Amino acid sequence: MSPSNFALYIHITSLLWLSLTDAKIGYFWHITDLHYDPFHNSPEFHRGCRHNRGNSEHNHRNGRHRDHTCDSSWSLIQSAAALMAERHPDTLEFVLWTGDILSSSLEHVSDEFKLEAVRNVTDILSRTFSSQFVFPALGHNDPPPSRKLVDMWMQWLPTEALQTFETGGYYTIEQSHSKLCIVVLNSVLWAGGAARNDNPHHHRARAQWEWLEKVLSKARRKKEMVYLVAHAGPGVEERHNAGSSSAAGGGELTPNANGRLLHVIRTYSDVIAGQFYGHRHADTFRLIYSDGQPVSWALLAPSVTPRGAGSISNPGLRLYKFDSNSGKVLDYTQYYLDVTNNRGELHWSIEYNLTQYYGLREVSATSLDALAERIRNYHDRGIFAKYLTALRVRLSTDVSDCDAACVYVHYCAITRADYNDFRMCVRNPASALASRAPHNSAAIILYAILILISS
Repeated sequence: MSPSNFALYIHITSLLWLSLTDAKIGYFWHITDLHYDPFHNSPEFHRGCRHNRGNSEHNHRNGRHRDHTCDSSWSLIQSAAALMAERHPDTLEFVLWTGDILSSSLEHVSDEFKLEAVRNVTDILSRTFSSQFVFPALGHNDPPPSRKLVDMWMQWLPTEALQTFETGGYYTIEQSHSKLCIVVLNSVLWAGGAARNDNPHHHRARAQWEWLEKVLSKARRKKEMVYLVAHAGPGVEERHNAGSSSAAGGGELTPNANGRLLHVIRTYSDVIAGQFYGHRHADTFRLIYSDGQPVSWALLAPSVTPRGAGSISNPGLRLYKFDSNSGKVLDYTQYYLDVTNNRGELHWSIEYNLTQYYGLREVSATSLDALAERIRNYHDRGIFAKYLTALRVRLSTDVSDCDAACVYVHYCAITRADYNDFRMCVRNPASALASRAPHNSAAIILYAILILISS
């Protein structure tokens, strides 16, 4: 079957499925990791892009954003808002805004300055989505929960949500017109030092665990479906050592928190309709298994900022299509901005549509598990090339730079959300891949040894 015929088949199958159900089609945006830097175009402060002054000054002069070494300028934030306003579906239900609103370069400025920067971004989103609710989650670069943040976001959150947000930065949204419940977590409480027993805020982390299980148990009793939403989710980033102090200190969940969250997800996988995270600055997905079977998925959206810790990407925005009655995700459209274009414009384009791009019949743990197996197949480079291109949001990528061992590390990151499982996965790639790429077994073993030495 040709690619065009297969895409038509997918479209017709989707229409047939919708005709046989009572699906009510809705949409929601997922935006994450803006990393807004108010000093982006202010050389006198030496904050934004301070490490890349001089020869590259022309790249971000006059508010232009054409440099992958810089966090988001105000003009980039404005362009993202303009794109979302322009592509505004009539049935847009809400917006997920998953944290790291501010650039890490602001870590030494006053809390008042940070809050004012958050207010500026809040105001532009309020104008962009004047008829929709925006559900924010806190990232590790953001101000902690406070009365001032409550006052800023009370336009979007109901009273009960504001109460738990003020005390812990987490809340739940129950949709009155559907059986979908949106659970927004504060992943900062489970990351790095915040999750340690000797931390004075440890009680907030413990309270969030207790609250989460109560919310999920209640959803099960009421036969509701749940979206889990947070800045950082379970699993390891391909470039980091699972559970290392450096990874956990950068917003990653601690090993204990990661393991406990996976246990909760497995326990309540029957009511979790989807998980939505940011933090990685990459377009990827994660799978959770129980007794060897895929039971839940997480989709990670790429960042608006092109800058990352150890990686770069083009800015991305994501528009989901879903059944607003059941919460079932049907598809998404990924938008991107090529910040290296020579026209000096901030022009967003459609990068791809999920089901058509990967040839998926549906968005489910089973279908994404099958996709992961196709990505692992070293002899079929087509799907992996697509994945690698999407991972960094259309940055130029040479798939030949990623050998069989490299492919397998990506596969392990997708399918082994537990830190120990990930390490075991990359430790034994030779036997796992022997039937697929025996001629690369030496390289595979060497790659695994290097990972173990650095862990």
